Amino acid sequence: MTRIILGVETSCDDTSLAILKSNDDGSVVELLALNSFSQDFVLQKWGGVVPEIAAREHVKALPLVAEVTLKEAGIKFEDITELAVTTHPGLMGSLLTGINFAKTISLIHELPLTSVNHLFAHLEAIHLTEKISYPYLGLLVSGGHSLIVWVDGPNQMTVLGQTLDDAAGEAFDKGGKVLGLGYPAGRVIDERAKLGNKKAYDFPISYMRERPGKMSYSGLKTALKVFMDKHPDRLTDETFINDVCASYQEAIVQTLRIKVLEVIEKVLNINPKTFNTPIVIGGGVAANSRLKSVMNEQFKNVHVVNPKYCTDNAAMIANWAARVPNLSKPFPECLEIDAQSRFVEKK
Repeated sequence: MTRIILGVETSCDDTSLAILKSNDDGSVVELLALNSFSQDFVLQKWGGVVPEIAAREHVKALPLVAEVTLKEAGIKFEDITELAVTTHPGLMGSLLTGINFAKTISLIHELPLTSVNHLFAHLEAIHLTEKISYPYLGLLVSGGHSLIVWVDGPNQMTVLGQTLDDAAGEAFDKGGKVLGLGYPAGRVIDERAKLGNKKAYDFPISYMRERPGKMSYSGLKTALKVFMDKHPDRLTDETFINDVCASYQEAIVQTLRIKVLEVIEKVLNINPKTFNTPIVIGGGVAANSRLKSVMNEQFKNVHVVNPKYCTDNAAMIANWAARVPNLSKPFPECLEIDAQSRFVEKK
């Protein structure tokens, strides 16, 4: 049976819908349409995500994005066989907006609905472009999460390492704010770093050797703020800012490399030199060019999610639902699905 899945993603500040065609078990998929509305322009004046504003913008964008996506796929709502929506983790207001949108369609057309953990979906998005066997080691790096997980299947992920405070993507964005680079800053810092010297300044890496796999970025952000407070007149010095970007980015990236190495050696008890299990990198920060370079230099068998599917997007949501058909909830039981803000506690 051919499945036509409408994916809905509104966990933070991107409104995204996708339509995906799949066979019964999700082993063969075809993306028919993917459209996203970014709130970056709206949120720039605030220097980051404002939850209430993000939720309201989703309400405005969803009907328009749905119209464009259906037209691009060449189908009608009546052709859809099932729905998939991000339910956790994320901003509660944003999540509820997407969930209620999906529930409304489910109610009108009596369609089943899959509740999606979008962190799982970030890593499993690798299957949209590559065939990766299980198990694999996943490095999920985004604006809200930095996790190292052991993946035995689409819905079988064990957390082996994580940040205790800020995520890597958050470190990029907040660092960009200190440097006057606007929001979001990850892509800008990546580009500026290519023009700078990564050894120009020594920013701290929180090793926490006694806690394998655990990482922290709060100290790094503070170090950047203290450093820039000493050089308030150099924000317009392009060479200086390029060097700062390169050095700051290097600390973020090397932390991730060190912690993956640590998990392999001290948590999994495997010699990193002989470790050949696939390593999958997903999430918004996976698009960072320096991270990809460093991980490929250190490890064998590294696979990075296509940049098109790195940021929050509905293609990965529909794809994950396609891969777990047994988790689809029938109508009307699916109308009981609710939002959950957290997936893991930072401790």
